[in-house]
Amino acid sequence: MPANLPDSGSDPLPGDPAAETPAHPAEDRQGTRLISRLLPPAIRLWLHTQLDHLEGLDFAIQGRDRQILSGFVPEVSLSAHKAVYRGLQVSQVGVTAAAIRVNLGQVLRGKPLRLLQPFPVRGQVSLNVEDVRASLQAPLLAQGLADLFERLLQAQPDPALGESRLPALAALPHPTHLTAIDLGQGQLHLTWRLSEQGDERLRLHTHLAMREGRWLCLRHTTISLYRQAAWSAPVALAEVVMDLGPETQIERLEVTTRSIELAGVVRVIPAA
Repeated sequence: MPANLPDSGSDPLPGDPAAETPAHPAEDRQGTRLISRLLPPAIRLWLHTQLDHLEGLDFAIQGRDRQILSGFVPEVSLSAHKAVYRGLQVSQVGVTAAAIRVNLGQVLRGKPLRLLQPFPVRGQVSLNVEDVRASLQAPLLAQGLADLFERLLQAQPDPALGESRLPALAALPHPTHLTAIDLGQGQLHLTWRLSEQGDERLRLHTHLAMREGRWLCLRHTTISLYRQAAWSAPVALAEVVMDLGPETQIERLEVTTRSIELAGVVRVIPAA
């Protein structure tokens, strides 16, 4: 497990609580042994307690021994080729967290790692088609998806298409009835089976875009219903906007034929 620990002669960071403390090589060597033996396993254990599944984990810790022994970790870089959080799945993830404060004193006494204050995480994630399928069927998104359908079906048709209306639905699609996913340039196409029996299906076509970093926009959305061996004419709906929260700042959202790529910053808030 890589852990990049610069030697004790490196310059301290501004604001480092150990910045004015003279170096003590013997203590630094002891600190290095403690850090390399205890901190990486503690981080690995903490990550596994936060995630449902994690593969190909690789991370590096940046900082001076005295900084880290005081509980201040200047930077942690992490990558993995598969991660699942509460059912949300990504194929590739690479992030860098900065200015992390942890309860290292308690970790040295065998206690679990705990975050002590909020900190920023910058990175990027990649979701392929199977990631999108698994994530849309996860319990975490099930209610959100149902709410989205309600909002879409209540949205006013686009005036440019006149009075086109979607035929009445007996029920909204269940998340697990997703039958097809297609990704395009900036576009997402989803098809659901509407019931266990019968061949009725609902197709959604939308363009994904970000606004001001925290607002996910579904634009140029159309819905069609497959019934009696034919698709209804597409009904264009007004834009739907979802707030990802004030702690989120997405700088890039790109949808290609193979994946959805996201890059940005998320502020992590420790659990109370």
